[in-house]
Amino acid sequence: MIRITHLSGSQKGKIASSANPTVRVGRASDCDVRFDAARDPKVSNHHAEFLFEDGCWFVVDTASTNGTLVEGRRIAKHRLRQGEEVQFGKDGPLLRVEFDAQDGLGGAMKTKAVSVTAVRRMTDAPRIDATAELSKISSDLQESTDTATAKLAEIAAHEVAQERAKAGGVSSGKTMLIMASTLKQVQRTTRATTARRWVKAVAAVAGLAAVIVAVMGIVIAQQKRQIEELVKQKERIDKEIETVEQQISEESEPERLAALEEKLNTLTGKAQSTLTALEKSDKKKAEALAERGDELDRQIRDILRKFDADTYAVPPIFKERLRFHVDELVKAPNLKFIYGRKQRYWPMITRQFSALGLPEEMAYVAWAETQFDPKAKSSAGAAGMWQMMASTAQSYGLRVDDSVDERYDPDKETRAAARHLANLLAEYGTDSFMLAMASYNRGEAGMRRVLREIAQEPGGFRKEKRDFWHLYRMKKLPEETREYVPKVLAAVIVSRDAKKLGLED
Repeated sequence: MIRITHLSGSQKGKIASSANPTVRVGRASDCDVRFDAARDPKVSNHHAEFLFEDGCWFVVDTASTNGTLVEGRRIAKHRLRQGEEVQFGKDGPLLRVEFDAQDGLGGAMKTKAVSVTAVRRMTDAPRIDATAELSKISSDLQESTDTATAKLAEIAAHEVAQERAKAGGVSSGKTMLIMASTLKQVQRTTRATTARRWVKAVAAVAGLAAVIVAVMGIVIAQQKRQIEELVKQKERIDKEIETVEQQISEESEPERLAALEEKLNTLTGKAQSTLTALEKSDKKKAEALAERGDELDRQIRDILRKFDADTYAVPPIFKERLRFHVDELVKAPNLKFIYGRKQRYWPMITRQFSALGLPEEMAYVAWAETQFDPKAKSSAGAAGMWQMMASTAQSYGLRVDDSVDERYDPDKETRAAARHLANLLAEYGTDSFMLAMASYNRGEAGMRRVLREIAQEPGGFRKEKRDFWHLYRMKKLPEETREYVPKVLAAVIVSRDAKKLGLED
């Protein structure tokens, strides 16, 4: 049992209790501890979870916008102490957490027969201190060897199940070691009893292995059923997400778009919670489900993770446009020439970007802008490989006048472009790197107008409302900018496949 006392925020003074091993916290309708969206803007839709596992309570941040803090420190997963205080977002609502001590399996079984109900109790129970439990059972043997045998079987099977889950749902190779250790402990703790009791204990030990195997079979069968149910549940949620994403791509009315995105956020929160639950029983299967989709999906996720910008659901229209630009590049007759020019300038570019700690993926802006042509010039007055306007170039120390235009110097303009992109990342955050690239195309003034428009909506100042995916789904970005980001990522993906495409010959 966990008790949550609200120390501040919209629920201040209230106390909530739950016997569930997972308690969801956030603003969404499916959360167990629910905050008011207007009064608690620091709290995300699915902000965090309190989890009971391995005999302990943990608080886990579920990719919130403003973070989950314990003692002022932002955490991803933290083991809770009795009475510890947890805050949802800096200056957000504060909770105090208290919980009851657990007593292992909740009492000994009465006979050797192992019921499905008992096994369910066992699989839901926290991690057991086997040594302490076995010492306790040694005294119980004097009163009821049959009862002790059944409980020993339960403990051993539970340990086997835990090791199996750690191994990813397959045999851990530790089953025989656990059984041998259990039997040895029984022998040590019962040898000092009277001869009559020792004979009875030996008889119990003789049947222990068979009981363990029986219980273990039920545990594994139960685990498999739970895994199958979780997999089916996630598949159902993913289908709902696809439907909502498609509706979003076809919708244009703002209020309807907002309602659909709220529904999408709720569904993705459920999907992520299902994956978390699945990971406890079968880590490998959970990882396989997380890496869903085709090769393009995996490449998108790989790029996003590099910037801590991973998202559960990439809009289908974004993926469709990305695939279009990848196909266009692959079919381009001058692709090998462009790639060769990129390779010519790449050492210089990566040197400038590395000096500021910028990921090299940001440098593909130059591919989208000019295909790495240092002499390029646009009708709007942008010039050089990075297509900088004169005022922007001058603000970064480049000379642009009637006599000299240093935008045509690849090294100098690259240094200026790297500083410009670093400033954009500092303004929007690394996890909003796509927003930084969009701003490079749209212009800082244009992007600020979009964000100020968003700020006039309820909660529009929150980071999740300033996120690229939100702006993309809500169709707040101009069409050219919506195309620009997938165009840059397409260049990244094609370059990663250079060898396969025969570009490095």
